[in-house]
Amino acid sequence: MDISIVIPVYNKESFVRQCLLRALSQDYDDYEVIAVDDGSKDQSGEICDEIASKNPRLRVIHKENGGVTAARRTGVEEARGQYIMFCDSDDLLMPHALRHCIEAMKANGADEVIAPYQNQYGITYDSGRRGLITPTDVIKDYMALRNHFPPIWGMLLRRDVILDGCLDIPRDIYLGEDILFHVRYLTKVSRVFCISQSCYVYSEGITNYPRINLDYESRYDQLMQSALQPVWEEIEPFFRLRQLKVYEKFIDDRQFDVYDHYYHTLKGRLNNHITFTDRLVFVLPPRLAYYLVHGYKWWLRAKSKQMG
Repeated sequence: MDISIVIPVYNKESFVRQCLLRALSQDYDDYEVIAVDDGSKDQSGEICDEIASKNPRLRVIHKENGGVTAARRTGVEEARGQYIMFCDSDDLLMPHALRHCIEAMKANGADEVIAPYQNQYGITYDSGRRGLITPTDVIKDYMALRNHFPPIWGMLLRRDVILDGCLDIPRDIYLGEDILFHVRYLTKVSRVFCISQSCYVYSEGITNYPRINLDYESRYDQLMQSALQPVWEEIEPFFRLRQLKVYEKFIDDRQFDVYDHYYHTLKGRLNNHITFTDRLVFVLPPRLAYYLVHGYKWWLRAKSKQMG
């Protein structure tokens, strides 16, 4: 079998039916859909079973709640396909997603195919890259906190590479775990191919994330730095940029004590990849830096409204 679509499901009864029906309506034949019910407390599991009873292409796995990464890992372990496409249960695959991605994968000997994606309002997110690119190009964009590349869904990946430790992520990593997974994957492959056709519809604003937390960020940094070790020499400046961008989020949230508790360690590690404005944010006392960061974000929002 060519492709397995893996869909983790947890308490998404309002969305999962449409998600599964769209996944089962691909204009490609050699694929299966695996829905992993991660201990849902609503009717999500029953909806999956109902649809599976009418469509043999869909398999449903019920398991105790273990988090989204564990659900994805279960789906990949049970998959029969050579390639994996992930989809979240509140999102949608476009009808041509598999066909466009597998054609590009096979024609170019790629280890991964990445497509642009849209939100539910029809706004397209596109890196602008086309054809073969290096995996480190994607990693650099992640480190800059750009959202041009999808973190995990709407792309075609090799199952054998995924099973090489990419999904061995602690359960307490619940925010950014998809990017951590993808960075691990990218350090193990050499050929990434970007296509022009949008293949995925991402539902923005459905998940409510908790307030940013310093203990969590410092632990996440450790895991990300470990994942980056195979390409550390090239990526370290961009990793420091990511740390600085997260620091700016803390400052904008008025969490001024993070400098002394953690981010002072960036001193002396910032190089020419860091813009003058970002450097200025770091050298200013945190309470003064707040006005620079907050004012810049206000200006961006105002500019966006004018353009809209």
